[in-house]
Amino acid sequence: MIAPLKKIIVCLDHTSMDQGLIENACALSKIAGTTQITFLNIIKDFNLPEAVLKEFPDLLDKAIEERKNEIETLLEKHFKCDVSTKIDVRQGNETKEILKAANDIKSDLIILGRKKVSDSVLSTRIARRSPCNLLVIPEGSQIKFDKIFIPVDFSDYSSLSLKRTLLLTKDLKSKIYLQNVYTVPSSYRYSGKTYREFSEIMKGHANKDLEILIKKAENQSQELIPVTTLDEHGKVIDLIIETATKKKVDMIVMGAKGRTATSALFIGSKAERMIRINDSIPLMIIRKKGAVAGILETLKDL
Repeated sequence: MIAPLKKIIVCLDHTSMDQGLIENACALSKIAGTTQITFLNIIKDFNLPEAVLKEFPDLLDKAIEERKNEIETLLEKHFKCDVSTKIDVRQGNETKEILKAANDIKSDLIILGRKKVSDSVLSTRIARRSPCNLLVIPEGSQIKFDKIFIPVDFSDYSSLSLKRTLLLTKDLKSKIYLQNVYTVPSSYRYSGKTYREFSEIMKGHANKDLEILIKKAENQSQELIPVTTLDEHGKVIDLIIETATKKKVDMIVMGAKGRTATSALFIGSKAERMIRINDSIPLMIIRKKGAVAGILETLKDL
């Protein structure tokens, strides 16, 4: 059973992106069944000598209070939703504090902004360790739900992505593209077929599997559209982004692999590469419930 995104954390970074994140969180909450949004800001650069802190013990408290007031002013201007809100300002390591906050409130979704001129280190770190779903919104992007793109490899993770998307858009007339990127195995040479002939065979199987997936989906108002793409050069994510861009989709939704308490941290190489190179389309990474180790074990890896 896929639960609504009741509790959302929006990570503000005290830049011009904050307004867009606030407005997008409002838009998402209207269809996601959201009951509470926590606007989180981490004060990172506050490393003062111990002697200075002793002389001015209330410096951090004043900085936090000032930041809270600034966020409250932003919310009054740009948050036009009937959803309970909370402002949480902390000082410390950005990744650790975001993960702690997500664990504390049992968040269903973390929203992060991504500047076009910066790298994706924070998004990747959070995606690897997050106990919940993650939405990365590129700078200047406006969340819409008319066209949603889901890469499909017929695993439990892509099935979970579809279920989450269907729930999110259950009252909308969204177009949901289901893309399977297929390859031609090197063993095709032993079939007596040419590369092109065998690629048509693989495409046929991909189309049949997509048809089965669509029939199983409990879609109501949405339109599910199958897309098959041949990967000839081992660049699956590049092809996904290229196709999604051509179709002018509003969002990409991908499943993330989980982790066990003893394994290395990972979300799957494809999802991680998507986070790294996609800087223009909002990306939602769907985390399987219970797939991440406890928060204490997770934080030890930071």
